[in-house]
Amino acid sequence: MISGIIMASGYSRRMNQNKLFLKYKGKTLIEIILDTLSKVDFSEKILVAREKEILQLGENSGFVTIENKHADKGMSESIKLGVKASNECDGYMFFTGDQPLLDENVVNRLMGIFYQNPGDIIVPQYKGRRGSPVVFSKKFRDDLLGLEGDTGGKVIINKYLSKVRFVEIDDEKSLFDVDTKEDYEKLLKWDGAAYDI
Repeated sequence: MISGIIMASGYSRRMNQNKLFLKYKGKTLIEIILDTLSKVDFSEKILVAREKEILQLGENSGFVTIENKHADKGMSESIKLGVKASNECDGYMFFTGDQPLLDENVVNRLMGIFYQNPGDIIVPQYKGRRGSPVVFSKKFRDDLLGLEGDTGGKVIINKYLSKVRFVEIDDEKSLFDVDTKEDYEKLLKWDGAAYDI
C-alpha cells in the first residue's frame, strides 16, 4: 500500500499570503486537495502543516495531521515528518496543496504504475516537464530522511535516474500548481471564475 502525504507547510513568499487559502469554485485550495485525496485508497492519508487552521481542516477530513514546528528549515522537514509518521507501506506519494485541478484518476493511474514497479520512483510529466505527485518506493526511505534544507525529492530523483519511471500526463491542468498571482489568475481564467486576491 501507499501512504499519501500532503506537504502544506510553505510560506507562499511569492504570493505575500498563504496561497492555500485562495478560493477556487467556492473552496480553498487546501480543501480541494483534501477532498480529492479523500476519494483515493491510500494505506493512510497524512497532512503536514504549520498552521492550526489547515491542520484542523485535515483532521475534519480524516487525515493524520502532523504539525511542522520547523517549517523554516524548508521542504525537507515536511518530507521527513511525513515519512516518519507513515506506518509500514510499500511507498510514499507526496502532494502539494496548490494543485486544485489534479484529479483522482491521475493519482490512481500513477499508483497503478507504482504497484507494477514497486521498487521505482514514479514521476508524472507533461511534455517533458516534471510535476507532482511523485511516488517513492520504501527503498528510498533513508534517502528521504536524509534530505536537508529547502530541497525536495528532486535530489533523489536525479541521483537514481535509472530507477525513475516518467509517466506522460495528457492534460497540462492536472499538474498545474499555483505559485504566483499570475498562476492564480490563469487558473481562474480557465474556468471563467470570479476571483479576489
